[in-house]
Amino acid sequence: MKCFIALILVCGLCGCQFLGTIANGAHKAYTFLADDRSWSDDVTDIRINLEIRDGLAREKGSLFFDVEVSVFEGEVLLNGAVPDVELIQKIMSVVWSVDGVRKVYNYIRVAEPLTVEEVAVEAGIAAQIRMELGMTAGIESSNYKLILENGVVYLMGIRSSRAEYEAAVAVIKNAMGVDRIICLMREPIES
Repeated sequence: MKCFIALILVCGLCGCQFLGTIANGAHKAYTFLADDRSWSDDVTDIRINLEIRDGLAREKGSLFFDVEVSVFEGEVLLNGAVPDVELIQKIMSVVWSVDGVRKVYNYIRVAEPLTVEEVAVEAGIAAQIRMELGMTAGIESSNYKLILENGVVYLMGIRSSRAEYEAAVAVIKNAMGVDRIICLMREPIES
């Protein structure tokens, strides 16, 4: 069942996006299959993501491409570029109208969207970072949802330990093309 949902995830979230984000779709599928959360949590995040993207496309078709939407346990990360502040307000209305959204991290810039070439370069950098995270001992890369946009790495997920997180940050800081890291991760809930 997880494999079927992963296929929907890759096709639904990445099939129509810029060429460079296809590699990100493969990582999303891997993370979906490898993470420790229940599949119902994953499915809920996928539903939220798809509903937001659908709402953005209805609001203005180009928003589907200009705004990146990432969801982890009902927390939504928005990044990208739009031409004016009023459009950001409309985007926020769309996001908050979706059932299950608990928190929104709005990092949308008022600027020209990145070019296809810029997106492709950043997708390559993000894929390289993910590969290095996956190959570094002591880092469980499925704990990290990594989004790179305009030189900024956004990290979402659950930190299993301070040492693992610091090792991951060291890998990311060494990557060419990364200007800043914004951590949106949380500590694990103790049972």
